[in-house]
Amino acid sequence: MWKAVTLRLIFSLILGMLAGWAVSEISYQLLKDPNARDQARRIELVIPPGTAERVAAGEPVLSLPEKMTFVEGDLLVVKNLDSVSHQLGPVWVPPQSSGVLEVGKASTYQYTCTFQTSRLFGIEVKPNLTVETRIQGVLLMGLPSAAMLGLYSFLIFPIRAKEGTSA
Repeated sequence: MWKAVTLRLIFSLILGMLAGWAVSEISYQLLKDPNARDQARRIELVIPPGTAERVAAGEPVLSLPEKMTFVEGDLLVVKNLDSVSHQLGPVWVPPQSSGVLEVGKASTYQYTCTFQTSRLFGIEVKPNLTVETRIQGVLLMGLPSAAMLGLYSFLIFPIRAKEGTSA
């Protein structure tokens, strides 16, 4: 009898983990964020010539976004082609040079910014997608599924003691 119970539990665990993997992977593929990636990268933001004059006149600088999305560890390289210095949060960029902002932990940041009419620049930082994150998703789906499959299997197909043996 214990052999049958053990085999059924092992089968339920395998089936539950396979189902968990399938649901997790299908959900991931359907819902994954196009900005999510598993490696940090270098992103360049170019401040065009004449930006300071446009900002002073209250005109938007169409070539510059007001918000950007990053992954933890990305480097934002701010290249200043304008004739005056600009600042993005802690990064001061003299004319015709570049400055680097290393993106921190996953969160939403709002930096003071001299090249935006609003004087603010938003940065959204997302966590790195790791193998551990994907495995965690499979385990969080697979283990409860395996437990439920095992319990239901005993309800639907009970194990009966053989005649002449005690339970």
